[in-house]
Amino acid sequence: AADIHTPYGMTEALPVADITLTGIGAAEADAAGRGSGVPGVCVGRPVRGSDVRVAALGFDAIAGVPIPLDPGQTGEILVRAPWVSEGYLGRWQAQRLARPGAGWHRTGDVGRLDASGRLWIEGRSVHVIDTVDGPVTPVPVERAVERSLAGDGLVTVGRVAAVGVGPAGCQQIVVVVEASVPPGLAPSGLTRAVREAVGRPVAAVLRTTTMPVDIRHNAKIDRAEVAAWASAVLAGEAPRRRLVDRVRRVGRN
Repeated sequence: AADIHTPYGMTEALPVADITLTGIGAAEADAAGRGSGVPGVCVGRPVRGSDVRVAALGFDAIAGVPIPLDPGQTGEILVRAPWVSEGYLGRWQAQRLARPGAGWHRTGDVGRLDASGRLWIEGRSVHVIDTVDGPVTPVPVERAVERSLAGDGLVTVGRVAAVGVGPAGCQQIVVVVEASVPPGLAPSGLTRAVREAVGRPVAAVLRTTTMPVDIRHNAKIDRAEVAAWASAVLAGEAPRRRLVDRVRRVGRN
């Protein structure tokens, strides 16, 4: 008869938000019913005593506390609570950039608050894809692909990473899927299915046998490393070496 919860937070502030598994299902059904797809991962409403604000991407922390965006708009997530850590010992520049004032802490995550006050996570600010049409956050793209491929029987895939390839301002979206096949360009059928699921221009779809992960957690996909690997593969480099070697180094840690 347990009620399963999953909290959201980070080393500097935990918890920030909370939601039940039933609540996740209800939030996703609500989002899907609005016809806009699932905007990332719903982590629930802020816990009592915690304030959450979503600010414009790339705001200047030195200039002070940013103005909050309206519900439904994607931006960087800030949090304020009595249990937020005091700061970074001896790291004054990091402290200044992370704390714009009034007790607010930059999480480094991007997402949005919906009309019901629920917080949706769409990825990390450093992983936002900077296209000519504006910023594209990776998690909604990845979730759309995962949900689409899960039920079509086309190919068995594991994790999915959406990354940007090319210079800032005109990056192209590249989707990399984990599959037990030789790495490289995906076949035309899989590429077509991914593009249909994403619903926006996807320059290429690649396959890899495994994904590199953040060295601190050994779980979160290292999208920066995936992007570097995808860029090298699309430039003609052998598709196996760089990404697999990175995974092995992480595994030893």
